[in-house]
Amino acid sequence: MWWVLVLTMTCLGITVDASAQLGALVSPGRLSRPHAALEGVSNCLSCHAAGRQVSAAKCLDCHKPVAQRIAQKTGVHRNVTTDCVTCHVEHAGVDGELRPFDQRRFNHAIETRFPLTGVHAGVTCASCHKTRSFLIAATTCVSCHADPHVPTLGVKCETCHTTTAKFNTAQARFDHNTTEFKLAGAHAKVACASCHVNKVFSGVKFAACSDCHKDPHPKPMGAACASCHTATTWKTSKVDHSRTTFPLVGKHVQVECVKCHAKPPLDVTVRADTCAACHADPHKGTFKQDCAACHTQSSFEKGTFDHATTRFPLVDKHGGLACAACHKATSAAGVQEFRGLSITCASCHADVHRGELGVTCEQCHTARTFEVKSYTHAKPRPFFAGEHASLACEKCHVPPLTPMRATTTDPVLRVGFTTTSTTCVSCHRDVHLGQVGDRCENCHAIDAPKFALVGFSHDQTMFPLTGKHAPLMCEACHKAETRDFPAGHGTATRLTGVGTECVACHTDPHAGQLGVTCQSCHTVQTFAVPRYTHRNQQALRTFFGGKHAALACSACHKAATVKGSPTPVASYRTSTTCVSCHNDVHRGALGPNCASCHRL
Repeated sequence: MWWVLVLTMTCLGITVDASAQLGALVSPGRLSRPHAALEGVSNCLSCHAAGRQVSAAKCLDCHKPVAQRIAQKTGVHRNVTTDCVTCHVEHAGVDGELRPFDQRRFNHAIETRFPLTGVHAGVTCASCHKTRSFLIAATTCVSCHADPHVPTLGVKCETCHTTTAKFNTAQARFDHNTTEFKLAGAHAKVACASCHVNKVFSGVKFAACSDCHKDPHPKPMGAACASCHTATTWKTSKVDHSRTTFPLVGKHVQVECVKCHAKPPLDVTVRADTCAACHADPHKGTFKQDCAACHTQSSFEKGTFDHATTRFPLVDKHGGLACAACHKATSAAGVQEFRGLSITCASCHADVHRGELGVTCEQCHTARTFEVKSYTHAKPRPFFAGEHASLACEKCHVPPLTPMRATTTDPVLRVGFTTTSTTCVSCHRDVHLGQVGDRCENCHAIDAPKFALVGFSHDQTMFPLTGKHAPLMCEACHKAETRDFPAGHGTATRLTGVGTECVACHTDPHAGQLGVTCQSCHTVQTFAVPRYTHRNQQALRTFFGGKHAALACSACHKAATVKGSPTPVASYRTSTTCVSCHNDVHRGALGPNCASCHRL
C-alpha cells in the first residue's frame, strides 16, 4: 500500500523531494486551488483517515459554516446525509470545481431564502459574492449598496425602496402614507426637498405647523392651526374666534366678519382691547375702565356694576338707590355724570349743621340709619364723664343758629356744636355771681353726685379752719346777701370779702377795749381764756405777785359802762393804784403809795 512505500522510503533515507515525488505517484491528481496548501503526502491525514477515504467529520472541522447549516437543516445542505466527497470531488486539478451546480438552474429563492427579483434578477453571482464562499454574503442592502442616507434612516432600505425599480427612482414611487405624516391636500404637491433639506429624511419635525410654516399672524394664535386652516388649500375656511384674543360671545356672535374686518386680518390688526375701539362711547370718556366693567355682551344694556370697586361702596341705605339718584344727566350733553362726583355727604344731603362740623359726616352718622345712635367726644375726656356722661346732646348744645328753611325731608337742626363752651357757667347758673371766677372745677367735681363740693379745702385760703372752726357749716360764716356782685346784682352766699377777724363772726364781749386780735388771749380750741400773763407783768412784777397773783380777773376788772356797749362789760382800763380796788382806811392821810407800808 502507499503508506508502506512511504515507510520504506523513510527507512532508506530518501529526501523530502523524493517523498513529494512519491506522493505525486500515489495521488490521483492535484488538489484544487482552495486546498493547495494541503498538497503533499505529509498532509494527507488532514482530510483522509488512515486506511480510509476522506472523512466528512474532517471536512466539517474546517468548514464550520456548512456544519451549522447541516445541523440547522437550512440551505443547500439541509438534506445532506452522505459524505462530502459524494458532491465535492477533489484531486481534479488546480482548477477543479468543488461546487458542482448549474448557476442557471440554481433556485436562489428556495436555497437561500433571498429571492432575486426585479433588478436583482439580472445580477451575476460574482456581483454579490465577492469571496469564494457563498455562505458569508449578507442580505442587507448596505452590504452591497452605499447608503446615501447615512446615518439618518437605518438599514431597512426596503421601507422606501423596492427591487422592481432602480434605487434613484424611489423618490417618485415612495408612498408617504406609510410614514407618520401622510401627505394630503396641498402637501402632496410639495417637493421633497422643501421639507427634507439636505436630504435629511429622519427626525424632521412635523408635530406643529410652525415646524415648517412661518406664523403669518401679527399676534401668535397658538399652535392649533387646524382650528382655522386645512391642508387642502391652506386658506382660511373657518375661524375659531375663541382661540383669538377676542372670543365672540353674546351679541358679537351674530356680527358679520366684515363689520370688524374691513381689510384682511393679516394686513390690518383690528383693535379689540377696548369696547370703544368699535362702539361709540355714550359716556364721552368719563370712565377710564373698559365698558365690560358695567356692561355685558349679551345685550349691551346696563349690566350689574360693582360699586365696591369705586371709592364709594354702596352699603346699607345707599345700596337700594337708583343710579340716577346721585348721577344726574347734564343738561348740555344729556349724558349722565359718573366721574368727578364728590363723595362727601353734603354733595347729596343737605348739611343740617351748615358746615359747622365740616364734611366728614361719617364721624357721627352711618349709612344704616343716618341717625346718631351714640357719640363719643374726642377730648377733653374727663369733661364728658361722671354727671355729664348720661346727658342728652341738647342739654349742652343749644340752638344758637337762626332758622333754616327745610329743603329735604330731613329734620332741620339749629344746634351749635363747635361754639359750645366747656366752661361750667356756659350751661350751669353761677350761684356765686362771679365771686370765684369760672373755674368751678377747683371746688366741684363732675364725677361727684350733683357736682358736690369735694375739691375745696379751706386750708388753701388765708383762714384755715382749725379747732372749733373745723366742724362748722359754711353758712355759719358765709351768709346769703342781696347786693351787687361781680356778675351783677342779686342774692348769693357771700364768699369773698368776708373778714377773718374774730369780731366778723363773734360778738366782742370786751366792747373793743382790747382791739381785734382776740387770739392774743383766746384760742380756737375752746375760745376760753387760759392762764393769762399780763403784758406789763415784768415791769409791774411787784404788783402781780403775792395775793394779786391768785386773784381772778373779775376781782380787778369790774363791770362798767363802756362806750359802744349797751350793757356794762368788764373794764380793762384799770388803775394799778391800791385805792382803785381797796378802801383807803387812812382816808388819804398817808398818800396813795400804800406799798411803802403794806406788802402783798
